[in-house]
Amino acid sequence: MDNYESNLRPDKGIFPLNELADRQAEEFGSNPVMRTWNGSGYSEITYTEFRANVNAIAGWLVKEGIKKGDRVAILSENRPEWAAAYLGIQVAGGVVVPVDSMMPPTGLRHIISDSEARILLGSSKFLKDIAEMEKITTLEKSVCFDEECVEDSIPFDMVLQIGNEKKHKFPKRDLDELAAILYTSGTTGHSKGVMLTQNNIMSNVAAASQIFPIDENDVFLSVLPIHHSLECTAGFLLPFYCGCSITYSHSMKSNDLIADIKNTGVTLMIGVPLLFEKMHAGILRGIRKKGKRTQALFNTMFGVVGSGEKLGLELGTKIFKGLREKAGFATVKFFVSGGGPLDPSTAVFFNRLGIKLMQGYGLTETSPVTHVNPPWRVSHETVGPPVPEVECKIIDANQKGVGEILVRGPNIFKGYFNNQEATDEVLEENGWFHTGDLGIIKEDNYLQIMGRKKNLLVTGGGKNVYPEEIEFHLNRGRYISESLVLGMQRDSGYGEDVAALIYPDYEQIDLHFEGSDKKATPDDVYNLIKSEVNEIQKDLEDFKRIRSFRVVEDEFQKTSTRKIKRFLYSGDMVKMDNNGKY
Repeated sequence: MDNYESNLRPDKGIFPLNELADRQAEEFGSNPVMRTWNGSGYSEITYTEFRANVNAIAGWLVKEGIKKGDRVAILSENRPEWAAAYLGIQVAGGVVVPVDSMMPPTGLRHIISDSEARILLGSSKFLKDIAEMEKITTLEKSVCFDEECVEDSIPFDMVLQIGNEKKHKFPKRDLDELAAILYTSGTTGHSKGVMLTQNNIMSNVAAASQIFPIDENDVFLSVLPIHHSLECTAGFLLPFYCGCSITYSHSMKSNDLIADIKNTGVTLMIGVPLLFEKMHAGILRGIRKKGKRTQALFNTMFGVVGSGEKLGLELGTKIFKGLREKAGFATVKFFVSGGGPLDPSTAVFFNRLGIKLMQGYGLTETSPVTHVNPPWRVSHETVGPPVPEVECKIIDANQKGVGEILVRGPNIFKGYFNNQEATDEVLEENGWFHTGDLGIIKEDNYLQIMGRKKNLLVTGGGKNVYPEEIEFHLNRGRYISESLVLGMQRDSGYGEDVAALIYPDYEQIDLHFEGSDKKATPDDVYNLIKSEVNEIQKDLEDFKRIRSFRVVEDEFQKTSTRKIKRFLYSGDMVKMDNNGKY
């Protein structure tokens, strides 16, 4: 077994974000830091060139009167300009407000207005939305990253030119200063500004660097939206801090992702469970298409690797070398999953293929990582132990040890922007943060997530049901693409019955009815799903079984990190009878 711990880089320490570009340019100079697809190949920028852009942006911001603590927003897709703007704002003394580009116009306006951002930097397609809104009183100017600029916006090239005209004196920054305000993605319907300090973010970056053996030879693939805390901290700042290079994926299509991995030698990718689960299903689908003989051979090899695990052997690296090369994953060492619970079977699958797939845990309020499975000891059912300097405890535990997860450490946020009441609800004076998630601490301090406290259902018999547990079983069904388990009020008015909304996997349903004379009707789909739900529930305790469900025609609306917006569907069970009809 590889001794991953011995390969960890020396601790580089914690320092304010405004020093990061200078430090890394001095150490890694001409090494490529970022690359993007330009239609015919990849364009690269070196650490030295990137630093020049960072300082030019900072110089322009200072010239425009940005002072310590002033908010500056960024609104664009993943690209080097976003990253340069983020660090340029830090150098100028400002506070970054990353804006979720997937939000509707009303959400965009709320974030920019609520944060009182003075300047906005972004892509033309998003700046157009802002230009069509009612004027935001605090917003003074906007900068356009693209050649074709929105009217009244300032071209990015002009910003760089003006910022480079003279040498500026930039403010000194302390670790306790505010670095960013990140607005929660709003799975509960409420978007609050999470205030993160320099120390919050950089302590998390430094902690992560002590878990993964990465250096200037590693290449990260940036897939998740960079405005989100997981991608910003772990997919941008962490590789930058370690001297790695970053490839920005040129699309979310599986073929494009594989091309990015193969063409740029990607060694690590951070994603959400849905991404890895679809990759898992895609590989298995490809194996099935090659016929029963290939499938039988794969199953045999997979079993051999599993037997080796019991003896402490990692055989998948050698046995599945050819498969990884054909699948486009020859260079990949690590996949890291976050943002939600990962199906353990998916984690087992990739680990047996010779790619370490580890899941972690955290929230925007924790900068974000609190737990992650280390490569040298992966537990697929858990999110691993706390990262260095972070404490975790469970309160109000039931007889099985399940209770609310509290965490404390240098990564815990300062509070919610202009919302002391909401801050006091979750942050104790002694530093403990109430996550609102339920979990249980296993052997060696490994944490297992059981669900959201606020999603908990209580049956008429007083039993607690965690929706995520039921969804886990449902989503493994062949004909079920995704599900949402909710509580339906019982006629007596006491307690809830377990119910579900189900979005079918129509591709698999079409295959099921392939060859029949008629096209599947809605009733055919419902009955097929019903049969599968009944089969899935055979091994569940009676109080956890779904009493009714409804088939939905569209995918569930999700946040930018692919979490279902549960609050949008909270009333969808009220009028449903046991046949899924209104």
